[in-house]
Amino acid sequence: MGTVTNMSFQELSKSQTVIAKVIENSIVAQKVGHAYIFSGDYEPYLIETAQLFAKSLFCESPDGVEPCGNCRNCRRMDSGNLVDYMEVEPDGASIKKEQVQQLLSDLSLRGAEGDRQVYVIHQAHKMTPQAANSLLKFFEEPGVGKLAILVTTQPQLLLPTIRSRAQHLVFRPIDRERLVETLVADVQCTSDLARLALETYPKFEDAREALHNDWFVQAYGLVVQLVEVLTKRPQELLLFAQEKWLGHFKGRNELRVGLELFGNWLEQALHFKVRTDYVPELFTKEQALYTAFVKNRPVHKIVHAIESVHEAIRRLEANVNPQLTFERLTFDLQKG
Repeated sequence: MGTVTNMSFQELSKSQTVIAKVIENSIVAQKVGHAYIFSGDYEPYLIETAQLFAKSLFCESPDGVEPCGNCRNCRRMDSGNLVDYMEVEPDGASIKKEQVQQLLSDLSLRGAEGDRQVYVIHQAHKMTPQAANSLLKFFEEPGVGKLAILVTTQPQLLLPTIRSRAQHLVFRPIDRERLVETLVADVQCTSDLARLALETYPKFEDAREALHNDWFVQAYGLVVQLVEVLTKRPQELLLFAQEKWLGHFKGRNELRVGLELFGNWLEQALHFKVRTDYVPELFTKEQALYTAFVKNRPVHKIVHAIESVHEAIRRLEANVNPQLTFERLTFDLQKG
């Protein structure tokens, strides 16, 4: 677990009044459930809220429900060293059965320092069926003091049996423009780059770090070049891959970022193709390139390109060689 962000209930209530009140009332009345689903459009905010919930429960000297921030438990949560607080993140493309079994093994022991244990599952919709079924068994007999918070942007993908056994809190949409403005002011980048970083990286701090790095700016340029080659000289795709693309996106993680950036372009192009009034929200300075890209390209070919990118990402997650993965993608794009 990384460090915990210091959100307060006062801050939470400004944008999520109902959510804040539900959590506050459960803490005050000492009627905290055994499982909650936090769903919304921006995962980092959901995770921050889950951390705030847990921190309030662990705090030794809260001011009402607000964590004090100074006691031993608050300091340990801030540094990621509170043993009774756990977070589980996807291992590659999914949360696997082994991860859930390890979590349940840890939870089977009595709380190391108290009567409360809290675990937060990031991107809970990515649990494999086996992992979800393992968790479901635990939901049926969770034990005293155990609290699960499942964070997801796609709650409909959770097992119905899990949804039925957890209290579902639906967050109002986050004002992305405010996040964009924060990044622009902090990093001194363009709004376009800030939006793209927020789309590409699941955590705000990761997006900020990427924007401080010239690598991400260069990646933006290479995606534009890739689209130019695909639009004007598709026969040169493989040469472009070997001479430029693979020289920048060298490893599996870097290539995944490149593919997600390209996937974002294609999805914007699809909207641009089917809606005459659509103004692209990403790569906003490339209006002429959008026009050229979709001009003689039917919808089904754009959809095929998007599916090919998704398949390439799946191959990466299955540990297929990055170079072979991208070369296969260039072949699929030329063919499609």
